[in-house]
Amino acid sequence: MESEEVQLLVIISSSILFAIIIFIVIIFSVFQRRKNQLLIEKAEQRQKFELELANSQSEIQEQTLKNISWELHDNVGQLLSVAKLQLNMLTTKVKETNKKALEEVGEVIGKSLHDIRMLSRTLNHEVLQNIGLVEAIKMELQRFNRVKFLEASIDVKGEERQINNKDEIIIFRIFQEFFSNVTKHSKASELQVKLDYETEKLTISAEDNGVGFNMNEVKSGLGLINMKSRAELIKADFYLTSKYNEGVKLKLVYPYKNQNQNEQT
Repeated sequence: MESEEVQLLVIISSSILFAIIIFIVIIFSVFQRRKNQLLIEKAEQRQKFELELANSQSEIQEQTLKNISWELHDNVGQLLSVAKLQLNMLTTKVKETNKKALEEVGEVIGKSLHDIRMLSRTLNHEVLQNIGLVEAIKMELQRFNRVKFLEASIDVKGEERQINNKDEIIIFRIFQEFFSNVTKHSKASELQVKLDYETEKLTISAEDNGVGFNMNEVKSGLGLINMKSRAELIKADFYLTSKYNEGVKLKLVYPYKNQNQNEQT
């Protein structure tokens, strides 16, 4: 009987110990699962916050650009128009020897007025919606060519397709940021832009032949964070590559299916 009692006691003890181990494993699994869930939720909340922040910054910037556009068009543009009109009136009253100089000044004022009006168009997203993405980029590149800052070219493949207006504005602002960096940092003599309207996606690339930079040394700056966050807002794939003395290349891939999702969010 004692042997049977010992065996029974061993069995009961083993069962209890096994049950305790199972209980501990279950508790640990539940705790670990909950911990992972909290980490995921925290990461999602952080991502949501960053997207909301980027969206807010984008809205503020858009309004600021719109205000600058109005000021350029309505105030500066108006002043130049008046100056050109007064100069034309003055030209009829001066000596013949001075007319040519005044006419040249008038041409400079006229060109400045034209450039300011073109610039105000690209700053105002409402105008951008009317002229479309391709024309807006062309206007930016034409400005570089006019001032002979660098030689800019654009190549469009496929049939141009209408996309969501908000997404189109964000895409344009991304490349405006890139163009701005080219003028500030690249020391490039050439800038090439390509748009490829494919069946399911729009691929846009911009590449300069400037001094480039080491990707490992650049964590922020050059508008990189701003461009990436804007690309995330429209769920577009964003690629920026560069090496010293090999220029910088930006590639943006925008799937058309994203525009329906972006309209719903």
